[in-house]
Amino acid sequence: MKSHWKMISGLLFIILLALAGCSSDDASNDQQGDEVITLKVWDYLSPDSPPEQEQLKLLQKYEESHPNIKFERTYFPFADLKTKLLQGIAGGELPDIVVIDNPDHQAFAAAGIFADITKEVKAWGEADQYFDGPKESIMLNGKYYGIPNNSNALALYYNKDMLDEAGISQPPKTWDELKEAAKKLTNDKRKGLAIAASKSEEGTFQFLPYLWQAGADLNSFGSPEAISAMKLIQVMVKEGSMSENIINWNQQDVLVQFQTEKAAMMVNGPWQLPVLREESKDINWGVVLMPEGEGAASILGGENWAITETSEHKKEAWDFIKWTQKPEVLGPMHELGGRLPNREDVANDKRYEWNKDPQLRVFVQQIKTSRPRAYGTKYPDISTIVQEALQRVITGEDVEKVMKESAKEIKPLLPKSIE
Repeated sequence: MKSHWKMISGLLFIILLALAGCSSDDASNDQQGDEVITLKVWDYLSPDSPPEQEQLKLLQKYEESHPNIKFERTYFPFADLKTKLLQGIAGGELPDIVVIDNPDHQAFAAAGIFADITKEVKAWGEADQYFDGPKESIMLNGKYYGIPNNSNALALYYNKDMLDEAGISQPPKTWDELKEAAKKLTNDKRKGLAIAASKSEEGTFQFLPYLWQAGADLNSFGSPEAISAMKLIQVMVKEGSMSENIINWNQQDVLVQFQTEKAAMMVNGPWQLPVLREESKDINWGVVLMPEGEGAASILGGENWAITETSEHKKEAWDFIKWTQKPEVLGPMHELGGRLPNREDVANDKRYEWNKDPQLRVFVQQIKTSRPRAYGTKYPDISTIVQEALQRVITGEDVEKVMKESAKEIKPLLPKSIE
């Protein structure tokens, strides 16, 4: 009998221990669920700009639906953000999430600053929704180090009345048509075309589409195709269809030339649409895809999301980024923030302005043929060489000599995968 009661007592003791353990785990889980996690976000979205206002609303909306998440957002000027990231990895003081300019993404991934989220992206299963260019910008050696957020591209603006007066029935679609139209549109008061060719990233940004349209790339900078792209620029300057002053112009200067009717056409981005609509209502203008060489191409601008390798809250950071990419979140965010989508489903959604506004639609179409500046960690040095080559050619140096010399400088700076 005693043995029987001993057995029952032992069983009761085990059950009580188990219940106590369950109770302890439940309490721990409840505590964990109630714990407020702070996610630090760094970005360069200018204060009081539409994208910044939308960014703040986005963070606030997520906090409201996820009371256990709070954001600590810090703004840095564009150039300062990159410096702070490099300093942060050395000092161990990085945020959880970064909004980064897409041409810088690969360099920071290679430096070990951004976390490899390939496993998460593949489990998510939505990477195929993104256009090829934006998707390429977040990848390095076949792995994912972020998610594209928004994109832009260059296209061709033109003055409709000036084209009509010059007897040009439609805007140019090819390089030959571009040269011919620019020549016809040039007179004592204006140039046919304006582009930015300053010794800055904007110069590289505006030249690379011509390089790609020619069927060349940075690893073939001295090729006949690449030389033909640079000759296109030099010839239009020599013929007077473009001003020699383009070597000093950024994209804002190009806009001013177009607004003051000193240029009949310009190459620029979608960020100029609101400015033209507000400030240049007396100009009858339109926008079309960039004229093609051997093929169609433009250049990709915009921002990406990334999670830092040192983040202690990678899961929470990924949950947030994944949430921002829901079509019902992403579409309104881009529309209200004046940005353009790079997901096929959102881009094709008829509810949004980019499918109602023919000029915005041009840029969404152009993004599909836009390429990223995905050239590894030495891209800033490569870009400087491209800028110098552009300046030398515009001021009259021999194109073939310049391109071949520049190609030799560029080659050792390229990643081995694209040498």
